[in-house]
Amino acid sequence: MRRLLAAFVVLSACAGPPSANDPYDPDPYEPPPVEEAGLDGLTSDQRASLRGLPFPALVPGDVGAFALDRFAADSDGRFGNYALGYRRADGACFEVSGANEGLGGPEYPIVSTAVTIRDLGRTIRLYKAGDDPRGTSAQVWGVGTIVSEFVELDGAGILFLSDTQGGCRPLSLEEAAEFVADLRRLPDGPASSAVSSPRSTEPTPPTDPAALGPFAPADDLLADYNAASTPEVAAEALARRYDADEVRIEALEETSYEATVLVTALGLRDDSVRDERLRLTYAPYGPTWELVAAGRQTRCQPGRGHQDWSDGRCS
Repeated sequence: MRRLLAAFVVLSACAGPPSANDPYDPDPYEPPPVEEAGLDGLTSDQRASLRGLPFPALVPGDVGAFALDRFAADSDGRFGNYALGYRRADGACFEVSGANEGLGGPEYPIVSTAVTIRDLGRTIRLYKAGDDPRGTSAQVWGVGTIVSEFVELDGAGILFLSDTQGGCRPLSLEEAAEFVADLRRLPDGPASSAVSSPRSTEPTPPTDPAALGPFAPADDLLADYNAASTPEVAAEALARRYDADEVRIEALEETSYEATVLVTALGLRDDSVRDERLRLTYAPYGPTWELVAAGRQTRCQPGRGHQDWSDGRCS
C-alpha cells in the first residue's frame, strides 16, 4: 500500500503523492514464512533493519489476521525512514511509517477520535476522511481514509494510515483506533515479537540497575519456592505466571553470592496494570539459585494511575 503522504513524508523517491489509479507496486522481497513472523508480522532480520534507524520505530503489537505486505527501512546514519504495510484477506490495509525529515502535510479531516497509545502513555488524534467523494476531505485524502496525526518520538514523526491505495479498503475508525492504541516501541535486541507466541523469555541487552529507580517490595512472590540451576532459568519459570503480549528477562548483575534478574511484562491482560517489571534477587544454595528478595514496578492502564515506571499502585 502506498502512502498518500509520500509527498511530505520523505520515505521514497516519489516526487508527489500517488493517484488512486496508480497500479499497486510493492517493494520486491520474499514474504516471510508464517512461522518466522511474530505477532507484529516482522522477522528478526526486518527488526534488525528497523533498529538501524536513527530513531525508535513504532510497530504494531499484534496484527491478528493481517500479514506484512510491504517493508521498507532506510538510513544514512543521520536521517532515516521506514514503512510497514499490512493487508488482510478481505482487502483491508493499513500502514505504519516514520521519518525524521520532510514532515508536514495538508489539513486533517474534521471527523476524529482521541486514542491513547498505551506503550507511550500519550493521546493523539485519529482522523477519518468523508465517504462522499465530492467532500473536501475525501478529495484531499481519499474516500474513507484513516490517518493519525504525527506521533513525535525522538525527533521523528510516525504516522498511521489506512486508505484505498493498491486496491485496499480503509479500516473503520474504531478498528484503526485499536491498532493505534497498541503501537509500541520496537524493543532493543531479541524480543517476544520475534516468535509467534504471546510470551517470550529471551534475554535483552544489559540495563544499568541504577537507572531503574525504586521498586516496591513484592513479598508475595516469596510465598512460593522459586529456584533453578541458574537465576535466569528460575526467573523464566516465575515469568510463566504472566498473561501478557511480551515478556522479557534480563540478567542485571551476578556475583559469587548474589544475582539480580529483571523480568518485564508488557501488555498485561489486566484492567488496572498495563505493564509490570520485577527485580528478582537470587542467592546460591548448593547447585541451585533460590529467590530471596523481589521488588515490583508498574505502569498503569490509561486513567488508572501513573504512566511511567513507578513503585506506586494503580487504581
